[in-house]
Order: sequence, then C-alpha cells, then structure tokens
Amino acid sequence: MLKNNSLIIILGALIALALGIGIGLWRIEPGDTDITPDQLYAANFVDLAGKSQQLGNWKGKVLVLNFWATWCPPCLEEIPDFIQADAAYRDKGVAIVGLALDEPAKVAEFAKSFGIKYPLLIGGPEAYNFSTRLGNKARGIPFTAIIDRQGKVVYLGLGAVRKKELDKALAPLL
Repeated sequence: MLKNNSLIIILGALIALALGIGIGLWRIEPGDTDITPDQLYAANFVDLAGKSQQLGNWKGKVLVLNFWATWCPPCLEEIPDFIQADAAYRDKGVAIVGLALDEPAKVAEFAKSFGIKYPLLIGGPEAYNFSTRLGNKARGIPFTAIIDRQGKVVYLGLGAVRKKELDKALAPLL
C-alpha cells in the first residue's frame, strides 16, 4: 500500500511538472500593474559600469523591460530572441533593456559571451519589488513588460518570450 501511495505521489508530481512546462508562458493582463508612468520612468538601476540609469532615459520610446538572471534556464533560452528583436527594432523607436537579478560580474561575462548589445541594468530586491508593481505578482523570472511611448504598460509576460511573440506585441506600437 505504501509503495502504491508513493507511486501515485510521484506520478502526480510528474503530471504537475508536465502541465507547468506545457503552459510555459503565463500571460498577465496589463491592468494588473499599479505603477504610473511617472513612477516607472523615475525608477533607477545601475548599469554594468556601476552608473545609475533612470528608466526615464528611454521615455518616448517603446520600452521592452526584461527581468532575467544568468542562473535561470528559461531566461537563457529567450536571450537570443531578445538579441534578434533588438537588432530588428532598435532603429524603429524600440528600446530593449535587460534588468538582471544577478551579480554584475556574472552579467558582464554573460553579455560578452552572448554578444548582447542592448542595455543591461542590475537589480536586487528592489528590482523584484519593481517587477511586482509592474504586475509580476508571482515574482518569477523571466518577466517581460512592454511599455508604450506614453508610459502605459501594454504587455506583461511571465516565462520565456520568443521573437514571434515580441513581434506580435510590438507591431501595433511602431
């Protein structure tokens, strides 16, 4: 009987894992955010050089803000798509900004090895809190927010975002 119960528990866990992987990407409604454009653009994080950068530096552009870490497998899976999107949209008024929840040295090494050209900022607990205010109630990563030119959050996604999905979300904002 104990063996059967263990088997049922293991089978249930495997099914739950498969469903979680199958769902893969959670969509969050942009209305779930409680941050104003002024608060968004006032947020400060440091770049890889240790210099403070305000998100207001990208005011007037479509801002794709991606929360990620070097130790996060789904984050690493989506980075090539963000690199491609940066190359495709940089000259069209779109700014992709990575907000790494990681150590600066690891992020710098990773960025160099992957050839990331878009801005990378470093966040700690304040970045998790900021992502929660943007709508990331699960506080998971990767988490992506797309902000239109007026500072309105128009897209929120928890999980790896692919280039095709970025294209679809960005097309009406160009």
